[in-house]
Amino acid sequence: MQQQSEQVNIKLQTSIYDVDSGEQETQEQTFTGEWMKKGNIDVLKYEETNEEAGTIQNTVMIRPERVSIKRTGAIRMNQQFQLGQKTENIYQHMHGNMHMETYSESITFQEDTMPRVLNIKYTMVINGQMERKHQLKLQFSTK
Repeated sequence: MQQQSEQVNIKLQTSIYDVDSGEQETQEQTFTGEWMKKGNIDVLKYEETNEEAGTIQNTVMIRPERVSIKRTGAIRMNQQFQLGQKTENIYQHMHGNMHMETYSESITFQEDTMPRVLNIKYTMVINGQMERKHQLKLQFSTK
């Protein structure tokens, strides 16, 4: 199986809407990383540094039917996004563990444009109590 690999510039934008308070928070981060195509799977790898926690390695796997985000290092999680389904995982960090339930409302991936754009809208419940609406927009293009 032929595999292509390229260095990419990454822009990650996350928005969180707190259902209870009505408040919204948006963050934007930029990274450099590596993109690979393995068959029908797009794999994006990049590293981030958290001032409090340290270094975190991120791997995003984009498949036609689902997306997974695996984080290792100072923070550990393996979050799955499956359209129209609820998934669960444990977010492990230096202050303890959080149980996360994620319901994926929409997943789109524009792979034929530059930059390539992954957009996920989902609802998350943390530790069975805090429900929030999330939007993750991940853009990446060759350097």
